[in-house]
Amino acid sequence: MSHIPGVGYWAEKAAVLHPEREALTVPGDGVITYAELAAGVRRAASILASHGVGPGDRFGLLMLNDRRLVELLLAAGRIGAVAVPLNWRLTAPEIRFQLEDAGIRTLFVGPDVRDLGEAAVREAETSLVRVPEDYDGAAEDPGPDAPHDRVRLPGSDEPALVVYTSGTTGRPKGVVLTHANLFWNAINDVLTLGLTWQDTTLTVLPLTHVGGIGLFTLPTLLAGGRVVMTRTFDPAETLRLIEEERITIFLGVPTIHTMLVQHPDFQSRDLGSLRMVLNGGDRCPLAVVEAYRSRGIPFGGGYGLTESAPTAFLPEPDSFERSNRRPAFIGKTAFFTDARIVREDGSEADPEEPGELLLHGPNLFAEYLGRPEETAAAVRDGWFHTGDLAVCDEAGFAYIAGRSKQMIKSGGENIDPAEIEEVLLRHPGVTEACVVGRAHPKWTEVPFAVIVTGDGDAPSDEELREHCGGSLARFKIPKGFARVEALPRTSIGKPDRARLTSTYGREEG
Repeated sequence: MSHIPGVGYWAEKAAVLHPEREALTVPGDGVITYAELAAGVRRAASILASHGVGPGDRFGLLMLNDRRLVELLLAAGRIGAVAVPLNWRLTAPEIRFQLEDAGIRTLFVGPDVRDLGEAAVREAETSLVRVPEDYDGAAEDPGPDAPHDRVRLPGSDEPALVVYTSGTTGRPKGVVLTHANLFWNAINDVLTLGLTWQDTTLTVLPLTHVGGIGLFTLPTLLAGGRVVMTRTFDPAETLRLIEEERITIFLGVPTIHTMLVQHPDFQSRDLGSLRMVLNGGDRCPLAVVEAYRSRGIPFGGGYGLTESAPTAFLPEPDSFERSNRRPAFIGKTAFFTDARIVREDGSEADPEEPGELLLHGPNLFAEYLGRPEETAAAVRDGWFHTGDLAVCDEAGFAYIAGRSKQMIKSGGENIDPAEIEEVLLRHPGVTEACVVGRAHPKWTEVPFAVIVTGDGDAPSDEELREHCGGSLARFKIPKGFARVEALPRTSIGKPDRARLTSTYGREEG
């Protein structure tokens, strides 16, 4: 395989091609040009080396979105080190597990999560680097590489990142992503969406998650565009930035989109610069799609996983409207990713027949860190078995039908929670819904619905069952309901099914 320059090369080369062009706009840091970004990456590489981080070493990043976080991610690609972004929404013991699992000896921690970082390393063999105190001014820019040195920067199949899965189906696993994975993810986005140097993308997802990194921070920087980045998500600030920074492309998860379209500023802000908005992470309500359309904003939905870096499905802009007519829309596969939908026996499913979604492409991960058996179980004959169920229509557009590991097995019948959730959300009194399996002495398990209701009178159990009865077989109708103020969610906005199952999955009584 020919050498694919890694992310360390990207920053250095961009500073040669367009040094004065704006690369990043970060609250508190202002505008950063490509020349300034490259200089920051070189300083970050020196800082890493001063803390003993060298080729092959893994170092941790526990920070909110920040210029220095971008610099350290790219600096790993200069020296052959491996960045491990850590989710600051986790508890100290959960972070400590990942520090130990990845063998991290150096952890960069930001000011907003300082206490969490200190608690996480208290019983770990990990040194803490406090940002910005131990970072700003800690090293001088050693200057750019000569062209013949630049081409020898790490790349191709060398690891660039270890990103931990959300752990909704068990203990989080470290997904090893190579420089080639990040490159092909970026190319998938650039080709499918037509990203160019004239685009300004908005990053509100955390860079401690592959979605924040790959959708679309790194792809935009590769294309020579500008990235506007927020430290965390705030709907009012997001709408203000779209107007004032003239954002052209923006991706969010369903929770983010719902909060935006329901915010009073959604109708008054000038959103005319947006040439597209995209959804990822989970099923987006069709009402949200219509809200964006009412403002004249094209809205598309894709699909990906940590293991696909993350882009796997992504509709081309001229097919947005055709691809999102049905719930759980994800479009078609990105340019350099292929997919199959298969039955349990491995044969190809027919159009509109649910089956497991398999992926193949150069953006797929190298391995699960230290878990060769789990890697071999997930990737068979070159195809990654996602565990997600999908259907494909006659025109080739795909829709997620559920997750095979989330299927409820009731009296020999397979029940897809997504189907029940879709029906519940049609009730005007239900704003959020998540269905899990509850243990049952006769049927093994039965559907149980956790719902969030609107401001009016909450519908009764009997009313909800009657509502479901018009669309669902009797065995699919939830046997119980719990009402909560908000669904617990994972770091990327998905309902935390593992937590809900733990709370509500035990047999009644």
